[in-house]
Amino acid sequence: MQIMQISISIALGIAGLLFIILSVRWMRSSNLSRRLVQYVETPLEDTRSRSSTVRIQPRVITGSFGSRIFIPAFRGVGRFFGRIMPSGAIENLAKKLLTAGNPMGLGAREFYGISMALTLLGVYLAFIIFRRGTSTINVALSLLILIFFYAAPKVWIHYLVTNRQNKVRRGLPDALDMLSVCATAGLGFDQSLQRVSEYWDTPIGREFGRVINEMEMGLTRRDALRNLSDRLDISEIASFVALILQTEQLGMSISDTLHAQAEQMRIERRFRAQEQAQKAPIKMLIPMAMLIFPALLAVILGPAIPTLMEVFNTL
Repeated sequence: MQIMQISISIALGIAGLLFIILSVRWMRSSNLSRRLVQYVETPLEDTRSRSSTVRIQPRVITGSFGSRIFIPAFRGVGRFFGRIMPSGAIENLAKKLLTAGNPMGLGAREFYGISMALTLLGVYLAFIIFRRGTSTINVALSLLILIFFYAAPKVWIHYLVTNRQNKVRRGLPDALDMLSVCATAGLGFDQSLQRVSEYWDTPIGREFGRVINEMEMGLTRRDALRNLSDRLDISEIASFVALILQTEQLGMSISDTLHAQAEQMRIERRFRAQEQAQKAPIKMLIPMAMLIFPALLAVILGPAIPTLMEVFNTL
């Protein structure tokens, strides 16, 4: 009975939250909707009947149900709660989102608002569980729910940042080899970047494409490459950008520089893989101590427990 009441309370809370979000969105978009209707409905004069008709252009719905309903709702919640975000934390969070590749197109205030909404939801669920009683299980479950809903967005963005940086590190040596081959074939550095961005649908390829787009918009090569280094926040990319700018300033060969840099990046990637392999035995100690050793002790000492109990009982 209590579980049913908790489920009904959670469902009513979520339904009320969605109703508030959709109501706010409808109130904001009412004027815009009227203007769109006036723009879409255009009168046409019929030369035969001399009467005016209304032509309504069909609306083509694109995207999945989740992308059209849930994602805009999450963004609306984020914008609503993100208004109270401290201005000092905006830049740090915006940089993390930029390094992560702008997941779901979220801004800093929207992400902060979603984090706050999830925290409030965790407080509500913890309060419902705490109302069942002050037993140890209820208190522990309430604390776990609070910690989970508070830390889940931060863990998620940290995982996206780390994962994308690792993908860029792994793909950088091959990308530099491709740049070296293009430069040796006679292409310039900008054309080599564009060729890699066209044929490689990887994080490093997309970042090179963004560098080309920034240069087409009027930025210099130096500023576009420095923006690349600031976005990714990776030491290898910073070294690559500094070397390219130094090569351009000194008038050295781009192809030779890229080839040497790719060889150095490949050596560093091998050393990084060896480092991760050496860390594996230490990381395996925790699951072995918690899962494997208790089972081994149960198998080894289990048959001897009745005999030991009989010996102690006879004493």
